Amino acid sequence: MDTTSSPIALAAIVHAGKGSADALLLEFVQELRAKNYRVCGLVQGPEIQKEDHSLRTVQDLDKGTLYPITQNLGSESTACCLDIGALMEASEVLRQALESPADLVIVNRFGIMEADGQGFNNEIMALIDQGYPVLTVVAHTYLPAWREFTGGLAVELAPERQALWDWFESSRQAA
Repeated sequence: MDTTSSPIALAAIVHAGKGSADALLLEFVQELRAKNYRVCGLVQGPEIQKEDHSLRTVQDLDKGTLYPITQNLGSESTACCLDIGALMEASEVLRQALESPADLVIVNRFGIMEADGQGFNNEIMALIDQGYPVLTVVAHTYLPAWREFTGGLAVELAPERQALWDWFESSRQAA
């Protein structure tokens, strides 16, 4: 994986899937905040039980607000259960980050919606355009779409604490 500096401060933790990078990302956010860095954005939140199913969520790092981003399509459904309306509501957190003095903005992941040209893509581009360092998570499955979306300009990080710190420090020096 390339952990060198990039012309833009955009990086993704590349992982095998099933939330394997979420705990590492949360620990990194806590470490940054302990050093008085301002980190905002969205992280993967806990699942919440609702009636006969569970909902995946994203969580606002500043306010703690949970946004349920999946919907119950029934046990026979094979369609994507992501709720586009809920994603749009959660994207407000990323748009508000554009007005903050953030040292780093977290976008919970580059997943199926982003790979299809939707999801948080506009917010990621707006943040990068305004010079904010952005860190996300991408599974190997979506790595080709990530590379196409970023034009190969983003840094791909191993899911290791030191790789995150090295990238963060280099992105701050480049700013």
